[in-house]
Amino acid sequence: MAAEWVGWEGAWREALYGDGGFYRRSEGPAGHFRTASHAAADVLADALHTLAQRHGCTAVVDLGAGRGELLTALAERGDQLTTLAERGDQLSDLARRGLRLHGADVVPRPHALPAGIGWSVGLDTVPGAAFDQALVVAWELLDTVPCPVLERDDEDAVRKVQTDPATGRERLGGTADSEDLRWCQDWWPVGEERGSRVEVGRPRDDLWHGIVRQALAGGARAILAVDYAHSRDDRPEQGTLAGYRSGRLVPPVADGSCDVTAHVALDAVAAAGERAGAVTVELTTQREALRELGIRGQSRLGRGGREAELLDPDGLGGFGWLLQRLTEPTTRSG
Repeated sequence: MAAEWVGWEGAWREALYGDGGFYRRSEGPAGHFRTASHAAADVLADALHTLAQRHGCTAVVDLGAGRGELLTALAERGDQLTTLAERGDQLSDLARRGLRLHGADVVPRPHALPAGIGWSVGLDTVPGAAFDQALVVAWELLDTVPCPVLERDDEDAVRKVQTDPATGRERLGGTADSEDLRWCQDWWPVGEERGSRVEVGRPRDDLWHGIVRQALAGGARAILAVDYAHSRDDRPEQGTLAGYRSGRLVPPVADGSCDVTAHVALDAVAAAGERAGAVTVELTTQREALRELGIRGQSRLGRGGREAELLDPDGLGGFGWLLQRLTEPTTRSG
């Protein structure tokens, strides 16, 4: 059968989000890879409660919520706080009130999601009221936003990389679009050597800009992105495009059988948020941010072992952590 050559951005989008796409499959992401919310949702829930209190948040909106694993852990922690309050323990006003919770993803509401949690199908369908005084979270969302892949050819021209979705084979297509070349000039210059590649983060920046505007309009207080990331000082010469299937790293094939992902230029995302009206509070690693929020991972057993996995600098702890403020900070309660 003849190959069907498509630019990586379009093939990638169809593979993940088209009819029968990878993220619409019944087993969900947890059937193929382990994210932070799969590894230690209870630990993340504790950290997010602390972070929400620091920014005066009374709600959490989880964008790209998967099957609601993190939201479920947040709801369970809220139930625990309610029990403590009823027992008479000293809690801050924010802790006593608990957090309103809302999630959004491309799939219908998960059957196991606790009843009190709101749900939207699609990031742009979250009701404005859900953002009121919210901490907005995008945990491992941006790396699954498809983007153009560019490569320098033998004649020193920067061209679009195309793929055959059925096989994963690649070839060079037409010259890169001017807006993508401008993004590369600002954030990820294409290397001088033949075969140098980049993943153009412009679609991620555009999405983040829109999310920040959406969150600001609804009255959110802060927004957090955590993801595989790199910065201008350490961009990979050959890019990071990869696939994951059944717990294994595999060549990326845009046929819907595997996740297709690429690391995020998180410094460019931060600048996009600032253009939309956000103020960057932190641009660091998950390890450093969680340690500052009280996660220590001192034991290898039980919860301590899960904390240690989140803090591993060669694993989840090495993820980028971007926290931006959307309103003036409030005085910390308690």
